[in-house]
Amino acid sequence: MTDKAADWALPIIGTIIKGEGNPPTTIQALTAKFKEAFADPNAKRAAARKIAALTQTTTTAEYVTKFRNLMAELDWNEEAYIAQFTRGLHWKVKELLSTKDSVPDELEAIFAASIKIDNICWENEENRPKKVPTKSPVTATTSTTTTTQRVCLSEDPNYVNRKKGIAAVRLASASSAAKKDTASNNAPTDGRPRSRKWLR
Repeated sequence: MTDKAADWALPIIGTIIKGEGNPPTTIQALTAKFKEAFADPNAKRAAARKIAALTQTTTTAEYVTKFRNLMAELDWNEEAYIAQFTRGLHWKVKELLSTKDSVPDELEAIFAASIKIDNICWENEENRPKKVPTKSPVTATTSTTTTTQRVCLSEDPNYVNRKKGIAAVRLASASSAAKKDTASNNAPTDGRPRSRKWLR
């Protein structure tokens, strides 16, 4: 024995050997002293938090084992255990359990039925025909090299010099404005003066 266990046990062993004091004489008394020294005073609260957070993430058999281990630290009634157990069950197992003609009302029977349902689900999943992909992806490795040739832009027939391009845009917008002005000069005025917005 070392560390904390030795620090706790050696004085008790010494009192037993010397016959002094009031050492524990039964296993129950020794267990009570041991729990007094090492047990978590909030063990029930911790177990209650753990069991409330426990959910089925693997098989139901493993979930039942973890649930039973936490049950050993608690003193709830059976209805509370049943409610908590079913709350943490995987949704599919819970759904199939609820569709049974006679849902068990005892905890051990619910454990057994849930494990049986889960085992059947796993078996069905394993026996399900595998989906064959409609197209198998072809993986071919090819190496391609691309060569880029530098072409002088001025030799490209679609190339527009920036200065010439700006001048062409101005000319186009000026001719467009002139066409609009001509069209508005020829339009009837109905006796109203023409707008001179473009003069501003």
